[in-house]
Amino acid sequence: AFATAGVRAPKLFDAIADAAPQRLGEFNSQDIANTAWAFAKVGVEAPELFDAFAAAAHPQLDRFNSQSLANTAWAFATAGVKAPKLFDAIAATALPRLGEFNSQDFANTTWAFATASVRALELFDAVVAAALRRLGEFNS
Repeated sequence: AFATAGVRAPKLFDAIADAAPQRLGEFNSQDIANTAWAFAKVGVEAPELFDAFAAAAHPQLDRFNSQSLANTAWAFATAGVKAPKLFDAIAATALPRLGEFNSQDFANTTWAFATASVRALELFDAVVAAALRRLGEFNS
């Protein structure tokens, strides 16, 4: 709620950044994606937390839905956190599941990869092909 409202709440985010790494075993895929998104959205720098998110997300990416994959990539790119292994794993996870992605997931994922300067040509080619088949679903 704080991130959606654009409220920085530094004491709250600092407390979360301190506590979350020890509790990431309790986080599901949506918890990881949403928390990373919130930190990126409000612009709170927490490199150690993002490193912990990357380590926790990687082995469970198969449980991330398309929005969580897109939002996680978006959060890392927005926060300026370099996580090439995570981006490679997101690409590998997303490729066979692009049929689950909606237009916003396509946009957020490709924006994140481009912004993070991650070359994922196979993913981009597959997104182009999928998007062309589904142009009617896109709006302005």
